Amino acid sequence: MGNEQRMADEILKNIGGSDNVKNLTHCMTRLRFVLKDESKANDEAIKNLDGVMGLRKQGGQYQIIVGNNVSRTYADLMKLGVSGGLKATNLSKRKS
Repeated sequence: MGNEQRMADEILKNIGGSDNVKNLTHCMTRLRFVLKDESKANDEAIKNLDGVMGLRKQGGQYQIIVGNNVSRTYADLMKLGVSGGLKATNLSKRKS
């Protein structure tokens, strides 16, 4: 199991499981979750995961900063049954 897969497993466990995810997108360095119940997320455990560089809560999103391997971690989360959406960088293009 690769580092991204281990990180995806731990992230999913610590945000309350796939049932707690409304949507997931990503940008260049961040996984951008919309959670059903943010109180189920264990912020401290997520911040302390190997490979996680930080955590931000902004604009209704639960953003986990993972760096340049974000697309691999995103793909691993999708394999675990997380509902996804468009990459965040593509959202602005759709509104044009």
